[in-house]
Amino acid sequence: MPARVFGIIRPILPAPTDPTPRWTKTAERPLRGLRKAMGVWVFAHFIGVPVPWHAVRQSDGAQLLAFEHQRLQALAAAGERVPPVLAFDGHSLTTGHVGQTVDVWLERAAPPEQLRLMCAAAADLAAFHARGHWHGGAQVRNLAWDGEHFARLDFEERLRPGMALSTVQIYDLLQLLLSLARWLAPQGPAAVRQLLDAYEADAPAVDLRGFLRRLLPRLHWVERVASWVPRYDRSRELSRLRAILGGMQAFVDERPS
Repeated sequence: MPARVFGIIRPILPAPTDPTPRWTKTAERPLRGLRKAMGVWVFAHFIGVPVPWHAVRQSDGAQLLAFEHQRLQALAAAGERVPPVLAFDGHSLTTGHVGQTVDVWLERAAPPEQLRLMCAAAADLAAFHARGHWHGGAQVRNLAWDGEHFARLDFEERLRPGMALSTVQIYDLLQLLLSLARWLAPQGPAAVRQLLDAYEADAPAVDLRGFLRRLLPRLHWVERVASWVPRYDRSRELSRLRAILGGMQAFVDERPS
């Protein structure tokens, strides 16, 4: 199964002498519509991440593809694990395979292995940040694992230089955390706290506790309002949010070592 990224991904069947899958993303793909862009923009600002409007409003597929090509080249030159660029002509971008996406690994793993993999992903993201980088699309579907190393996928989000590096890095962590909620929630708030501890252990230059301390009252407000509606109060989404809130609160309340 190919790594899942935004845009249209068309597999190129490898030649018999080349067993490595390759994937092509084209400029002709459904772009983020106005309604979805507004949703992304409002959500990001609600959680305290001032994403510029130009970064969420997609109107030019070729421009997004060129930006991703530029970022892939820059990250590869810096020694980061990203899909190798095999071809780029301004209209299509062909990249190599770097492993199965982590969400697929998690579906196949038992809960203890899930937690270890999720904490390892958080620690790897922290190390990536500590080296001065940012992802912009750090959801688990855009993170690959080949059994030994993580690699990052999908670099279309144009968040820099319009945002401070530390803010984008916190946004990365929130994207990863929320995309892992379906696997974290069954293991409870303690699992969420372990993931946040794993990220903090690599000491990226971000004030994570300070940011979460400001964010938690907003999320608690959402949880309280949603709980007034019985249908929402019993929903899977609210159950996951409560687990995330519990883990965040425990992380904020503990003293850093």
